[in-house]
Amino acid sequence: MREEAGLSQQELAEKLDISFQQLQKYEYGKSSLTVDRLLQLSQALHIPIEQLVPRTNEDADLHNEVGEEEVYSPYERVIVSPEEVSILKYYRRIQSERLRALLLKHIKEWVEIQKEMEQGR
Repeated sequence: MREEAGLSQQELAEKLDISFQQLQKYEYGKSSLTVDRLLQLSQALHIPIEQLVPRTNEDADLHNEVGEEEVYSPYERVIVSPEEVSILKYYRRIQSERLRALLLKHIKEWVEIQKEMEQGR
């Protein structure tokens, strides 16, 4: 997430007022994060704190119930293309929750249209 935000370890460490060695310990799982540090990190990366906390199986079940198509385990690595990274970077720059929700709604609609086109409708 740090790299997706375009930050070096040193830059993020400075934002958190810690050494880059401590940041490395966090990144490699050698040191635990406090809730306060998680909050700082989410603010520094401009992401919701929920993105920093692994989902439980119960969370995954809830997402499936509300129509999410894909749910990954908290430790599964997802390989994304450069285009997907670019989309994510721009999405994270949108400050308005309303605009984010509208964009997500449109993307879902476009996927449905694509499915219909593929089925020859």
